[in-house]
Amino acid sequence: MADSVREQRLQRIRTQRLAQLGTLLAGFAHEVRNPLSTIGLNLQLVLEDFRDQESTRDKRTFKRLSTVEGEVRRLQDILEQFLGYARAPEPDIKPVDLNRRLQALVDFQEPEMKEAGVSLRFFAGNDVGEVACDWDHVHGAVVNLLRNAKEATSAGGEVMVSTRRDGDFAVIRVTDTGEGIPEERQRKVLEPFFSTKQGGTGLGLPTVRRVAEEHGGTLSLQSEPGRGTQFALRLPIHAVDVAADRT
Repeated sequence: MADSVREQRLQRIRTQRLAQLGTLLAGFAHEVRNPLSTIGLNLQLVLEDFRDQESTRDKRTFKRLSTVEGEVRRLQDILEQFLGYARAPEPDIKPVDLNRRLQALVDFQEPEMKEAGVSLRFFAGNDVGEVACDWDHVHGAVVNLLRNAKEATSAGGEVMVSTRRDGDFAVIRVTDTGEGIPEERQRKVLEPFFSTKQGGTGLGLPTVRRVAEEHGGTLSLQSEPGRGTQFALRLPIHAVDVAADRT
């Protein structure tokens, strides 16, 4: 019991410190965003001047400037993702027909999956009904999970979305038949800034976990290398006071 209380106290301290650090970093990122946008705009204007290259020197300059402009765009994407993670608005909780919303989301994502050679299917739990959530936040979380599943799954593979009720919770599962995640990486992938993708920000899955936690739920994963991965987003059926639960 004493160990449990101590762990809860340490967890609260870590959460407070991370919140303070997040505020500082968000302010820094916001200050960097404006000059970076100016740099990107001016690079585009300069590139326009070199659009019709005639000399070898002009072609070489155009190539180098294009590389720099591409890196600036990449940094802008990283900043926007970070700011979205650090300054996400409080959830606007409303009852939604979870299965109906997910079916529409799967229908929208299916062509992109098909283009990658991956089949996408939805299995709706009959007893899920309405769930109190911020659908915009949950929608973004599921899209994030689907994007990861698609990238992890080779052509000919499959991604499945399913729902079920577990007591007072609704569970959304996104399962793929991809390459799986090694055991030593499974805890790390939910931590900010850890990414196995080249150029990845490492904020995708932490954002999904934050969505789960801001609703009073959880995000968990099961994975086996060579056989695939399943993420389970567990959300309360009814709205909960998350702030009260953390005190």
